[in-house]
Amino acid sequence: MTHAKEPSHARHDASAKPAYKRQQYWVDAPLQLQMVGFVLILVAASLLLTAFSVFRGVHEASVQSRQIFHSLEWITSALRAPLVLASAISLLASGLLTLFWSHRFAGPLRVLSAGIARVRHGNLAVPVRVRVTDAHQDLAAEFQEMQEALRGMIEADRARIAEAVSRLEAARRAVEEGRTADEADEDLARALDELRHACAQYHL
Repeated sequence: MTHAKEPSHARHDASAKPAYKRQQYWVDAPLQLQMVGFVLILVAASLLLTAFSVFRGVHEASVQSRQIFHSLEWITSALRAPLVLASAISLLASGLLTLFWSHRFAGPLRVLSAGIARVRHGNLAVPVRVRVTDAHQDLAAEFQEMQEALRGMIEADRARIAEAVSRLEAARRAVEEGRTADEADEDLARALDELRHACAQYHL
């Protein structure tokens, strides 16, 4: 018994893996430009501080020695202290500024992560707030709008279910009191209508 061979292009399509490559590098141009500008300013300030320290050290050493030409060993020893001092100051300042700057980016992400955890556990009462100086303001605002929209939909569903419960209780009382079936049927119909519309706006 022979089996039909699959076309080569079909086998190729089945084995091919989808490529998840981001084609656009400027996904958030203002934020990315702000980060690039901060890094460039930090690097330029470090270079300027290093150059100033080196030239200052060589000038002072040349004035003190009162010589025009100096040996390589003398130049090395004269530059060692300014370079070490400038490098230490640059590293310390860069570390502190980077820590301060990264807090503006990492802080809102931690707040949003906590907000997502609360929503996952069904807590929609606590709003998400970030400082005015923090980054990701648009993301935090969109998350807050999503949380408020979910709260509004859930409150509307609760109102529909409460109305349906009251209608069912009214129908039960009508049956117990022996009233006409039309009254009970009307309450049941309205209760069913409320239950049909409850949770109808969600797409799962």
